[in-house]
Amino acid sequence: MLEKIKTTNLQEGMFVVCSANGYSSLPAELSNHAVSSKADISAILQLNINEVLIDSEKSSVINSFPQTTYSEEILFAREAYNNALGYIQRIFETVEQEGTLEISEYKKGVSPLIDSIDRNNSAAASLTVLARADKYLYTHSLNTAILSAILGRYIGLSREAVEELSITAMLMNIGQLWLPKELMTKKGKLSKDEFQKIKFHPLKGCEYLSEQNSPQTIINSIKAHHEKYDGSGYPQGLSGNDIPQYARIISICDSYDALTSDRPYREAMTPNSAIKHLYSMANTAFHPRYLESFIKCVGIYPVGCFVKLSDGRYGVVVTNTPKAPLLPQVKVVFSSRFRAIHPEFIDLSKMTNNANGENLEIIECIHPKTFKLELDRFLW
Repeated sequence: MLEKIKTTNLQEGMFVVCSANGYSSLPAELSNHAVSSKADISAILQLNINEVLIDSEKSSVINSFPQTTYSEEILFAREAYNNALGYIQRIFETVEQEGTLEISEYKKGVSPLIDSIDRNNSAAASLTVLARADKYLYTHSLNTAILSAILGRYIGLSREAVEELSITAMLMNIGQLWLPKELMTKKGKLSKDEFQKIKFHPLKGCEYLSEQNSPQTIINSIKAHHEKYDGSGYPQGLSGNDIPQYARIISICDSYDALTSDRPYREAMTPNSAIKHLYSMANTAFHPRYLESFIKCVGIYPVGCFVKLSDGRYGVVVTNTPKAPLLPQVKVVFSSRFRAIHPEFIDLSKMTNNANGENLEIIECIHPKTFKLELDRFLW
């Protein structure tokens, strides 16, 4: 997948295809070439080229963080999640009081969460599905930020860009604070007039952020996070690559988390059903290549899915296998008779068959409410 990035965001391991400026080309030794050293980056920066195209599928961005297992990381992820949730609450309280937003402080606050994602993104991803709280506006903003960071890292964005992307997602709905609360909690279908009021929130949020002298990248992306690939979104009717990159990422993650959350007007979808729904809107609502990357990095059965295996046992998906999206790693917690058992981690991509000589696979994704389960208790 080709992505346009600033040359100042280049990292070792990125596969550089060509210049994206349109008037200056890279020399042969630097084009169609994986950046292997800081010297390569310096050579590109000296060419007065502002942007390049990278191929994220050929990139192997070097990760300086040691990788951890899900069980090792989940407690750190949980702590980082709760701390970030506190930051988001303070952000919304600051906006309500028309105070001063400290973007640099929020970046520091989100840094431990990005660290956790870099070590093992499955842990933080599972919390977006399982660790629900009462304040939807806060948790939805945080969950969208986490999913956006995971997708941003997957397509090769730099650490600095991912931090800014995460803050953008956290701030995306501050404009809703100026909307009537009864409008945001209405159970029935919105009237045409009500929907017009809803469409006002990106502009109101950006107006406030402009007064705060927030980075223009953040402002432009928040304004555009409800734009659609085919131009049918709002508020400007942007389409295709005219939609800012952060907004393209956030729109997918925003929609996915909304679909997997309980809302006043409908119950939450199972994660795999939400993925199918998003896929049905490729080329219309969402940029197809970004949506494809999202599905690859979260899986057909995203982390947090409660699933039934072909041997009758039940478990929670804890890690995805990009090369085998239908065969993730599962934490098995119930027997076929739905009795609690000692947890067992199973990598379905490595399970050729079960005790009966049959392939072990997922046969169903189940909403935890079916069995009145609080799945977050299986996270630690």
